[in-house]
Amino acid sequence: MAQDAAAVTASNEDAKPRLREHLKALILKCCDVQNVTPDQIADDAPLFGGPPMNLTSLDAVEIAVALEYQFGVDLQNASSVREYFASVRAMADFIASAADPVKLRTVLKLG
Repeated sequence: MAQDAAAVTASNEDAKPRLREHLKALILKCCDVQNVTPDQIADDAPLFGGPPMNLTSLDAVEIAVALEYQFGVDLQNASSVREYFASVRAMADFIASAADPVKLRTVLKLG
């Protein structure tokens, strides 16, 4: 069983770069952010409260719904959500650890 958990963790770790790019595109689309490309969003930049996206708390709700739908992750704990939504990297780390690996690989179109 420990080997299975280690394999899942390794598999999801391998998916993180692709996941970060997917999340950037998802955020731009579901929050209807104009004039910003995924390349303009740094992995460690704060998502809320300033440029380039100027996201609001309403955008956070939109992102949460999209993440729950696409990845089946549970975002019920409000204090943790704030931490997971700090940056694209933090969000990707959370999803890689919480999402079902099969669903993650399917959404990201990984073999």
